[in-house]
Amino acid sequence: MKKTILALTIPALFATSASAVTVYSDEGAQVDIYGRIQYEAGSLGYQSAKEAENFGGVGEARLGVNVKYMLNNDVDLIGKLEWQVAAEKTDGSKFDSRYAWAGFRFMDTTELTVGRVQSPYAQLLDYTDVLNVFGGMAAYGSELGTTDKVDDMVRVAYADNGLDLRAGYSFNDADKQDGNLSEENRWSVSAGYTLPMGLGFGAAYEQIAFGNGADQDNWIAGVNYTLDGLYVAALYTAQEKDVVGGGKDETEGYELHAQYNVDAWTLLAQYSYEEFDAAGPGGKFDSIDAWTLGVQYDLTSKAKLYGEYVINDNDKKQDDLYGIGIQYNF
Repeated sequence: MKKTILALTIPALFATSASAVTVYSDEGAQVDIYGRIQYEAGSLGYQSAKEAENFGGVGEARLGVNVKYMLNNDVDLIGKLEWQVAAEKTDGSKFDSRYAWAGFRFMDTTELTVGRVQSPYAQLLDYTDVLNVFGGMAAYGSELGTTDKVDDMVRVAYADNGLDLRAGYSFNDADKQDGNLSEENRWSVSAGYTLPMGLGFGAAYEQIAFGNGADQDNWIAGVNYTLDGLYVAALYTAQEKDVVGGGKDETEGYELHAQYNVDAWTLLAQYSYEEFDAAGPGGKFDSIDAWTLGVQYDLTSKAKLYGEYVINDNDKKQDDLYGIGIQYNF
């Protein structure tokens, strides 16, 4: 999940990267470039259902471009491209798209965009998806799950005076062909509000339709609070998916997060829990039950060192995980 830790209220909807550099600006047109280079090492994932990977490392790099062209005093043309760039020889020479969208901004409050965008549902995922290596496990879910980026989505968003409203609808490329049994489309809505005192709260809903006639419904609600170097957040999430032949798979969970910053140091702690109730004979079990502990040291405003450890106590009997890393943003 690996997100830069920011000063967190509900994130500014239309903000570009804090370290973006303007490379072209003329007669209402502007092009900004930004990126990231990082390296992480440790036991970062699983080589089987329970057994953690051996110690190893992974390099990552990102490159992004924000573009804007002022049509008039009230309307801008806007666009964004962001790629995950191959950082190791084993990756081959590839650019994986993270974002690729174009659209309009009206009155500096409203956006209409289309392409590979951030899902409205991600407004709530961002409450706890703030660690560098792990984190956000219950927010995303382990058994049914969701994503924060969606292809072919038409999204409308409004942000002003602490209010943040978003809605989007997407169709899936697989549905271009007859006989598609995977995802057909999804739509989601979200709403959030942040008070001047630093207290924010919000909720989101998402529905995913599949070609076999099944639907998946995701709900999430949360609250967060920012005061000087302190940030705390809590989320409740529930998901259910139709099972062909009858019944539903269901999850219910919550996530608690706290972090505190003093000078260059930030200490982080997160607790994640999810219970999965299968429609079939599998019954209920704790699919997520984990503490994630982390520490971060800012070398500069654009570079940091960090380490995190995940203590697992779920019914899957999964091993603990750990990772350390360095990251530089430009």
